[in-house]
Amino acid sequence: NPGIFLVRLIMYFGLSLMVGLMYLGLGDSVDHSDIISRTSLLFYVAAFLVFMSVAVLPFFIFERNVFVRERANGWYYVPAYVLATFLMSLPGLFLISLVSTTLVVLPAELNGYWVFLLDLFLSLTVAEAYMAVIASLVPHYIIGIALGAATYGFFMLCEGFLIVRSDIPDYFIWGHYIAFHTYSFRPFMVNEFEPIKHFDSQQFKDGNAVIEFYEMDDKPIWKDMMVLIGYALLLQIIFATILQVYHKGKR
Repeated sequence: NPGIFLVRLIMYFGLSLMVGLMYLGLGDSVDHSDIISRTSLLFYVAAFLVFMSVAVLPFFIFERNVFVRERANGWYYVPAYVLATFLMSLPGLFLISLVSTTLVVLPAELNGYWVFLLDLFLSLTVAEAYMAVIASLVPHYIIGIALGAATYGFFMLCEGFLIVRSDIPDYFIWGHYIAFHTYSFRPFMVNEFEPIKHFDSQQFKDGNAVIEFYEMDDKPIWKDMMVLIGYALLLQIIFATILQVYHKGKR
């Protein structure tokens, strides 16, 4: 929907511009306080820009009603519908990611523009697929937004910033591994800190020391990217299965 996409693009443009200006020139600074600023910025991007995907949920539910009616009339088929909607969403998500990356990375002078862009694009792709799954399950968009916000909040808590992996209680550690935020946030961190060879900090001598502190030195970036791709495909399969089984409509 062009109107909804334009609203989303404006939202991401405004928010990303504010983030970029808030952290203007951060990449030139190597003090201890700037380490905190970098990690906070990356957490905000990985958490809140993904969280904003809940805005598409009402549209998904509206489209679900159209799908059920047209499937009952024999015009829509589940595999074709899911594949078409998935492929058609990718250019818009890439444009949103491109705008957001440009407005955050360049003013803040962060490292690894292209890795940042790819990570954000994959994260938004997974988030949109997750919203499609929720929209196929709930009867009303308010319930869907509440459910999406709750799960995103839990995933943010477990992704490794607010509490490092080894400190997460055993009864919640599963959240760290199933949260796609974990595999989104870690590439942002490694991409930013790995190239930095020196910090004016007694605790962190370089970027690798920061990565080790957050226990993110055990997985290369490409593996996390592959996990995100797998999540996006798996969620689309789940979405298609739910439509196939539960949203047949009546002739």
